[in-house]
Amino acid sequence: MRVVPLASGSRGNATLVEFGRGGLFGPTRLLVDAGLSARELERRLEGLGVPPASIDAVLLSHEHDDHARGIERFSRRHRVPVLCTRATLDALDRSPSHFDRWHRLQPGSPLDVGGVVVEPFSVPHDAADPLGFVLSAGGVRFGIATDLGHATPLVVERLRGCDVLMIESNHDDRLLQTGCYPWQLKQRVAGRLGHLSNHEAAALIGEVAGGGCRFVVLAHLSEHNNTRELAQRCAAGIVRRLPGPRPRLRVAATAAPSDPLCL
Repeated sequence: MRVVPLASGSRGNATLVEFGRGGLFGPTRLLVDAGLSARELERRLEGLGVPPASIDAVLLSHEHDDHARGIERFSRRHRVPVLCTRATLDALDRSPSHFDRWHRLQPGSPLDVGGVVVEPFSVPHDAADPLGFVLSAGGVRFGIATDLGHATPLVVERLRGCDVLMIESNHDDRLLQTGCYPWQLKQRVAGRLGHLSNHEAAALIGEVAGGGCRFVVLAHLSEHNNTRELAQRCAAGIVRRLPGPRPRLRVAATAAPSDPLCL
């Protein structure tokens, strides 16, 4: 498995997840979200040696622009199917005909995409029907939840047992409260349908990353209300206390693809 965050943050989110090493039909390549322009997605994929048309599907977590900006043009230009819930499709104000193909996702109903089991699960966020995902093949599991106001028991249950985790660590509480955002927006970000703080992300990592997880990627950091150092320091304090082999901690970059994680 290879995981490459192509972008992570309020300016755009997209993550390449690749299973397999070639074989007869090549690896299965999935894109989780398409929050950059289609042209920028193409540029970043090609920089990794990945032809955009080789993407087997785009999994769309929710309709917000920083996750869905390039999805329509990318799908049609490269004939890539889009997988999301019906409520997300409606919230985008799109019909299935706007994409090359559309397949409906339902939380709690796994499906097979090129030999990869995709398990969508509900997360609490201020969107129509937001999802996290667990992707698995060949005994390797990747879990991602990057827009959620709090970690529900369902989120904890789904993310346990993953080899690689990508978890939102959006803001530092003090920076958010003393920062430049209007009060109403501060309340939204910190609310139970908003975004995870560094401390909330660390607590979630403590619940799900023990017992064999190899990498934890901190994602969706706020440009105004967080720093890489604050997020990493907070998570590292929890990781040091995990039993057994500890996962390595990474912070996803915002302006360029992050270094690949390979298992």
